[in-house]
Amino acid sequence: MTMIQLAAAGLWSFGASACCAVCFNAEKKDIILGAVLGAAGWVIYAAFKAGGGAEALGYFAGAFAAAGFSEFLAVLLHRPATVYLVPGIIPLVPGGGIFYMMRAVVKGEFPEALSAGYGALTAAVAIALGIAIASSTARIITAAVKRRPHKGEKIPDHPVYFPDDIGN
Repeated sequence: MTMIQLAAAGLWSFGASACCAVCFNAEKKDIILGAVLGAAGWVIYAAFKAGGGAEALGYFAGAFAAAGFSEFLAVLLHRPATVYLVPGIIPLVPGGGIFYMMRAVVKGEFPEALSAGYGALTAAVAIALGIAIASSTARIITAAVKRRPHKGEKIPDHPVYFPDDIGN
């Protein structure tokens, strides 16, 4: 895949994500940011696929990037992360694989249906894992930043309390 093809794929995924954000009645600035995340996630996926890497790893990396940046934007702009996450993962959703699976089932071509279904299921699981890990990582980092002591605040001797210590 050439750089021009990669840029064209990013442009198309930007448009698809922007249209999805418009359908969800997002605000103007949120439409642009969600579309940028969608384009970034798709370009990352396409780069992994073009580089000869596993397709599932590309889906995971694209979803992880889109989810990670949506969590960052949510904290930065004080908005829900889903405003940016949903349009950001729309280009990654394996709709084509599900379509090909159903078409093969209707035609009676069950081995092809199983192959397409397995590919779609693998993509869906990789996307879900990318979102879950990015979201969990963002929550851990946010909690750690909020718990750090402020200027002049004393650091407690025992920052972790065990159930046995509570009653004493």
